[in-house]
Amino acid sequence: MGHFRRIMNNRKGGAFVFILILVFFILTLAAILIEYFRMESLYQHVEYVLQRGVNDSVEYGMLDEYRRDGYSRMDSTIAEETLYEYLHESMGLDSDLNKYADGQWVYKLEIESMDATDDPPRLTLKGSLKTRSIFSFLTGEVRLPFTISSINNRIEEGGSQ
Repeated sequence: MGHFRRIMNNRKGGAFVFILILVFFILTLAAILIEYFRMESLYQHVEYVLQRGVNDSVEYGMLDEYRRDGYSRMDSTIAEETLYEYLHESMGLDSDLNKYADGQWVYKLEIESMDATDDPPRLTLKGSLKTRSIFSFLTGEVRLPFTISSINNRIEEGGSQ
């Protein structure tokens, strides 16, 4: 504490330099936190919208003729087509799965795999969200991985017996 008091009482300008370094450190920390929360918010938004799309695709791909008989079956081709349709129409992605806002690139979805099974009706989407950081001179592009799955289970009234 004595060293700090000596710096602040110094008449040669050492206190001014110390305050500048402290302000620079605080502003840098604030910028890093803001960028972290911006990325987290973008990731959560995309994950939420993708989950909704996967759920809708599974529901749309369900085969009603089996549902009447008490079975859960899905046409996986229809479910996959519906998901790609959702990505382009509802999420506003182009043919390369890029998202643009006001003419500027925001992110790209990189789909590694899409696994669909008819019985049980399940659709799993694995990939990553590729975006840029405001600190692109340091980190460049950032990839945030995701795995989203939706299963349509048949639940009998009254539970298992």
